[in-house]
Amino acid sequence: MSDNLSNIFFNGGKNPIYDFANLLKTGFQNPEGITGSVKVHIPEHPDQSFIARYSDELHIEPCEALQETDTLVSIPMATMERIATDFEFLDWRDPEIIGTITFEGNLNLANHLAKSCQRPTDVTTALFQRVGKLHREKGYSNLTEVERLNCPTQMQVLERIEAGCPTIITGLEPSSSSGNWSLDKLAERYGVAVVRVRSATQRQTMREFVEELQAFEQNPYEEMVEGFVKPYTEGASLPEAMWADFGPLFFDREDFTPPQLWLGSVPTNIPTSSLHRDPQTGFLLQVMGQKRLDLYSADQEALLYPHKAYNNYQPCWFKPEVPDYGLYPEAEKAKCISVTLNPGELLLQPAGWFHQVYALDSPNMSVSYFWRY
Repeated sequence: MSDNLSNIFFNGGKNPIYDFANLLKTGFQNPEGITGSVKVHIPEHPDQSFIARYSDELHIEPCEALQETDTLVSIPMATMERIATDFEFLDWRDPEIIGTITFEGNLNLANHLAKSCQRPTDVTTALFQRVGKLHREKGYSNLTEVERLNCPTQMQVLERIEAGCPTIITGLEPSSSSGNWSLDKLAERYGVAVVRVRSATQRQTMREFVEELQAFEQNPYEEMVEGFVKPYTEGASLPEAMWADFGPLFFDREDFTPPQLWLGSVPTNIPTSSLHRDPQTGFLLQVMGQKRLDLYSADQEALLYPHKAYNNYQPCWFKPEVPDYGLYPEAEKAKCISVTLNPGELLLQPAGWFHQVYALDSPNMSVSYFWRY
């Protein structure tokens, strides 16, 4: 079938379905040769539903009503319009996005497709170029350790941000975030707070999520799908009820984006966050357990094969935990710094550093927030 979008969708005037399909097609990459098919169903306009078929390129095809595919994604028209309009800023973890969509079948295909719709702003692209030049001038690819600062002043923190140099901050007292936290204590204190939204039909309170984690600890499973099947909140919005205990520890609350919660249990050999970089300076507060972060300077971009389609963060195709140097040969030259973050410690990570995160024990909890400036 033809995948000329003009032959499939009316593209005159405003047509969110055409715009959404065009985003998918132009943002698609497939260096690993994934194959499969995803039916994108629009409940209000089932006759405009279509199939996205994976090969060397992404082919968009009309869809017959009963045609079977590997994956079914149902997206309301209002959500599709928002994605087609806000592709530079949308976050799939936003309950107003993911909470309206339903998924069936191969979730890896759905996850791969979703990432094709994002695009960076010109500001983000320029920032990464500027940071890459800074890291190259300072020789950060040759760093062998991350400095620790005890009880730094706000001026010292600003100086580290300006220098683009990662730093572990210690001595954060008094702070309830460095208290003796446990799953039971979290469930008791924040039991009814919603901590994870995975689809239009899947929402979990803290108490429900803790029960899932405890069940996983008793009977762990190996197959995990980022964003779907994983006993981990993966940066979900920190519930408002938790802000007082785990909110920003420097500057004012208004200086930061809303905090994100990283709570769960995953095997120590699987990264809790795959290799990526952020366009804002991040603060990662460790609350329970330990985390290891492997950091790569921004001037190593060409060695790590970053995605061309991204917005709030840029993932990489190269996976250090299962390196395929045949497919990604330049990655063999990349150098990383590994740091361990303990409970009560805060990692200051200036914008642009590529990083991958591992939980060293379980259960594990961190809270992150990004500086707006």
